[in-house]
Amino acid sequence: MSATPHRDPRGTASSRLEHRAARLVDRWRAAGVIDDATVQRILAWESQHGSADNSRFGRFAFGFGGLLLGAGVLLFVAANWQWLSPWGRFALLAATTLVLHAGGGITAARSPALATMLHAVGTAALGGGIFLAGQVFNLAEHWPAGFMLWAAGAAAALWLLRDWPQAVWLALLAPAWLTGEWLTSGLAGSQRPGTLMGGMFVLALAYAAAVTPAHGSAWRRAIALLGALVLVPVGVLLPFEPGLRPGIDAASGSLAVAAGALAIVPPLLVGVWLRGRAAWPLLLAAAFVLAIVRLDRGDQGQVILIHLLYAAGAAALVWWGAYERHRLRINLGVLGFALNVLAFYYGSVLDKLDRALGLIGLGMLFIVGGWLLEHARRRLVDRLAAHP
Repeated sequence: MSATPHRDPRGTASSRLEHRAARLVDRWRAAGVIDDATVQRILAWESQHGSADNSRFGRFAFGFGGLLLGAGVLLFVAANWQWLSPWGRFALLAATTLVLHAGGGITAARSPALATMLHAVGTAALGGGIFLAGQVFNLAEHWPAGFMLWAAGAAAALWLLRDWPQAVWLALLAPAWLTGEWLTSGLAGSQRPGTLMGGMFVLALAYAAAVTPAHGSAWRRAIALLGALVLVPVGVLLPFEPGLRPGIDAASGSLAVAAGALAIVPPLLVGVWLRGRAAWPLLLAAAFVLAIVRLDRGDQGQVILIHLLYAAGAAALVWWGAYERHRLRINLGVLGFALNVLAFYYGSVLDKLDRALGLIGLGMLFIVGGWLLEHARRRLVDRLAAHP
């Protein structure tokens, strides 16, 4: 007897949730994990406690509404800023943060998704309050301290709420604070952005690898997506920014070694915290970025070496994703390899051909190369799906 209930033709949110739960318990019953009595108890519980918060539309509505709410709060404060006294401004900002977090606490029992959104916007309002309060009371002498306080607030919210948006806030704000400290220190005078971007690359890769075979919670998946979004632009810009500024001797300057350590070691520690001993591939990533920022794009031989390093790195990322059965890393590796081939063609081949032949070659590269890469990517992803 199938456990699948009769589907409501009106397609209500509760009937969709019941049908989704029924499909899952049918699989578990067929595998012998649960019996028929357990199936009926699970379906009865889902019917009574199911919530439309878990639907994709609900998550989209709450997320988009949260963005609009945050923008509206900032616009309201900005529009009335000149009419408020300094203490009135401070009270308004503090009240906004408290009201948002209080609203999240009140709605947590009835609508967890709405509560998560309100708490996330509350943490965003905290940042606006910190910086605007610094402006009101003329405390903006050392602006990275604002990010430090904001990150501390996000860490406290994460500890109290255990929500994935707070983890994302902390993953963004802590590096922003350390980056600000870098830019306001003496390192910015002797180092080009390449060294700092190398650290960002390793950190983004550590975030993208936050999901492991043993740990796949919601906050890890959110951080992995954040890392993937940051990894691509940082990886594209990394070869264009060498580490040292002109006139600084890399061989004799201990400052370069210290700067490289400060940029690379904290991301490695984050990777160890996220993955433990399985973070060893990040050591290869650190060696990769240290090599990239020291190569000269003005030397054609070193340009070829840069492309070879990127091709090897993309292949290693695909292998890492396939080994740990993580689709995101496979997709990132394939995308990185495609961008590397395109950059090599545009920078080293296209200018040696006439315009028509160059465009023909570029078109064939997109068609044939894109088909081959997509075919290989789908085979890897399908293999993961076939052997869960």
